[in-house]
Amino acid sequence: MTTESTAIVAPAPAAAPVRRGVRHLVHCPPSWDHYLLAAPATGEDRFLLTGDMPGDHPLFNDGPGQFHDPLVVAEALQETGEFIGRQYFGIAADRPGLYQRFGLRLTDLAAWRTGPDPARMTVELWAAPTGAASGAPSGLDLRLDVSLDDVPCATGAAALAFAPAGRGGPGWPLRAAWPAPAVRPVTPAEVGRLDPANVVVAEPTPAPSGRLSTWVLPSRQNPALGAAAGGRLSGTLLLEAVRQCAVLTAGRAVGLVPERSVPAGCEIRFHGRPRSASPVRCAAVPGALDRDAAGRPAVPVTVTLVQDRVTVGEARTLVVQDF
Repeated sequence: MTTESTAIVAPAPAAAPVRRGVRHLVHCPPSWDHYLLAAPATGEDRFLLTGDMPGDHPLFNDGPGQFHDPLVVAEALQETGEFIGRQYFGIAADRPGLYQRFGLRLTDLAAWRTGPDPARMTVELWAAPTGAASGAPSGLDLRLDVSLDDVPCATGAAALAFAPAGRGGPGWPLRAAWPAPAVRPVTPAEVGRLDPANVVVAEPTPAPSGRLSTWVLPSRQNPALGAAAGGRLSGTLLLEAVRQCAVLTAGRAVGLVPERSVPAGCEIRFHGRPRSASPVRCAAVPGALDRDAAGRPAVPVTVTLVQDRVTVGEARTLVVQDF
């Protein structure tokens, strides 16, 4: 990705494993001083990111087609946040940006319904450096407002940590082997997908009060849902596992229809980044069935990711059924 202070066109890299389309990034600096001097930014900076929602993505367009996939925002934010950190805040190129936390709240669910034409996504983004006591910062705090076809429809916040090369989190021991006997994935329809290759949660173990406990299953067919560089599980896989586990739980515990259900709110915190050499268990606890402000059925679902008896991620979601 290259940039100017007006607009940039960022086509997907030729070697990209998934199709991202074209995105434009506009830098809106509070002062021209650091830009003219080519000096790294030291405070909060503002950007605009625009582009069409994907139409043939192997993951984001795999499903009943009722809603645009909010995971597009998470993927775009991580990619853009890494670029901003390196281009504007002086973070070294060999330090990957990993989510420490990510939150998104859909404020207008109607805007997320699909239509006959591609929707135009606009993200107003604010980025501020963190951990910059000496030298380049070690992370970015991000705030965002999302619009689809000029309709404000989501707000969010995230934190990226730029880990030194070869480090992705705490070095806990890898004691457990992959579950045996071999687990069976749930049916795609139960998690809002069509392609079995995109199912990343296993048939859960039944538990009282609607609770579910299942395994995260990295996909060998879809590169976005497998291991990332350095043997870490990809952020897209972990976020998709949380989404699938929440939708599956809402369906089985209180009867929400998966093809009409969407996580209208999600806040997740990661504690390090799980490694692909050891399995991750996903535990979900549903709350009481209620209705949102528009009268739609809604249920909160808490999801916990555990690897080798260590909690590596905690999420609070709100699954809403929309007809």
